Amino acid sequence: MKRTRSGCRWLLMCLGLGLLLSLPTAHADDKDVAVPRPKQPDPAAAAKVPEICPLDMVTPGLKGYGLTVMHGTEIERFEVEVIDVIPGFLAKQSLILVRCLGEAFADHQVVQGMSGSPIYFHGKIAGALSYTWDWAKHPLAGVTPIETMLAEGARPLEGRPNGAEAPTPLRRKDRPAAPSVDESTGLRPIGTPVTCSGYGPEARADILDALRGIGMHAVDGGAVGRPGARPWQQAGSAKLEPGAAMVVELVRGDFQVATIGTCTFVDGDTVYGFGHPFQTLGETLFPMSVGYVYMTVASRKVGFKMGGALEQVGAIVQDRPSGVVGHLGRKAFMLPCDVRFTNPVTKREEHFRFEIAHNRHVLGKMLVASVQEAFRRAETTLGHNTKHFDMTLKVEGMDPWRLTGSMGGFDGGFQRALIHLVDRILNNTKQRAKLEWFKLHVDVEHTDRRARITNATAGADEVRAGEEVELFVTLEKRDGGEAIRERLRVRIPDDAPAGNYAIKVTSGDFVADNAAEPRDLADLPKFYESYYTATQLVVVLPTSRVDVDVDGRLLRGLPVSSIPRLARSPGGQKLKLKPVTKLVTKDVPYVVAGSFTLMLRVAR
Repeated sequence: MKRTRSGCRWLLMCLGLGLLLSLPTAHADDKDVAVPRPKQPDPAAAAKVPEICPLDMVTPGLKGYGLTVMHGTEIERFEVEVIDVIPGFLAKQSLILVRCLGEAFADHQVVQGMSGSPIYFHGKIAGALSYTWDWAKHPLAGVTPIETMLAEGARPLEGRPNGAEAPTPLRRKDRPAAPSVDESTGLRPIGTPVTCSGYGPEARADILDALRGIGMHAVDGGAVGRPGARPWQQAGSAKLEPGAAMVVELVRGDFQVATIGTCTFVDGDTVYGFGHPFQTLGETLFPMSVGYVYMTVASRKVGFKMGGALEQVGAIVQDRPSGVVGHLGRKAFMLPCDVRFTNPVTKREEHFRFEIAHNRHVLGKMLVASVQEAFRRAETTLGHNTKHFDMTLKVEGMDPWRLTGSMGGFDGGFQRALIHLVDRILNNTKQRAKLEWFKLHVDVEHTDRRARITNATAGADEVRAGEEVELFVTLEKRDGGEAIRERLRVRIPDDAPAGNYAIKVTSGDFVADNAAEPRDLADLPKFYESYYTATQLVVVLPTSRVDVDVDGRLLRGLPVSSIPRLARSPGGQKLKLKPVTKLVTKDVPYVVAGSFTLMLRVAR
């Protein structure tokens, strides 16, 4: 019995040792690491995980469906079938080729505005409808895989959108433009229709030229979601969700410019759309809205959606090759613009209020196109009248800045004051700048006071330095009638160079009073105030003197012998020589254009 019991004990010990040896052992490197117990899945966390169909599950013949809006805000379903997959279609991006099926494509192919329409296989998001052929006979398209779009959403923001960042100049030799892709064979982005409301054909062409985006096409739009919209065109229960119309607003108010695409995917507060770039601006900031579609127009080339923005819900923060990324609830500043016209005789006023996205790539040209269209709308024509303008703009950190002047057509002084000024502010290479508001008041006089300089003569062919001479300037009025002859008496500078001497007669609008180049934004008001006006004749008389502009500071009266030494000193690379001229002006009751140069001989 004792042997039996000891044998049992020995057997039990062996069994216990075997069980211990069968348990998993900790690795030497993991001896301080506790093995965690399995956790139950968190339903809230699981809901945030994107339900995607990875690219390796997409095969030829696989059938699925897409979502988009063809009218109003109702999201419709359409069927698709995979034809094949193109690996490496773009760098680090494949493309899924599909055929769209169903009655929706009986009378049109893939249309502009469908960019971003989510495509599903196995009930999971696979990508965004994004590419097509302009003249395709069948509704064929390319789909950007969702993986590449989600990667753009994971890209961290620097907080330096292109709208506020000063540009980095690129210096490169001019080279001939690359040949364009054949429209019949080139697979290209479906495109985003640019809806333009309140603009005529000329302004719409200017807007498209300003955008220069991929597949842009100007179409008519309207004030959906704005005062005057019909009840069914209000925001209501519409929200930005997969398949909904996704709108990037550039201008809104009395004038509207917006691009229409489709929302692909929403992950929390992050929204993905388009499946191709808007303008490849990188990090950016544009208002993002849920949209409304009036109708889908069939075309022999590429059809398009007509629509507009219903309600702003966030902002586009990334514009990348694989699509655009937006954040719900994010604010994007738009520049408030107030343009008012007054007829001094009838006292009638016309008022335009609108906002423009504050992005240096589009703001200036959108402002010019909108103001020019306001001119057309207010007074029918830009030519047969004279306009006296009072313009005020506010730059962040500066006092309001006021400019006044007169003009005939939409050119001359106003082009310089508006286009060049805004361009200098937005594209300043030294400072970021933000415009806070813009106001323009125009008094319209229904008399065409434009006159062009056609000739200038002098009372003598030869003069001496310090002598006076009479000049006779001929101007031709734009509205016809007899030519105008203005007489000016000028004194040749004492230090005028001997020999052939060129005197220029021009409009004051293009002449600055020997001002230094502005060093920064704070110098701009003084620089623009140095210009004469379009209602002045200016005679430019050369001298033998030269001023030196050293980084925005004028050094006057320096001996010529000291200039080479100054150029070799530290900071000399910023030195600019500015020939000194003597200016003689005369106020005239005309808006002067053009210039004329006459030659005299200065005798010793």
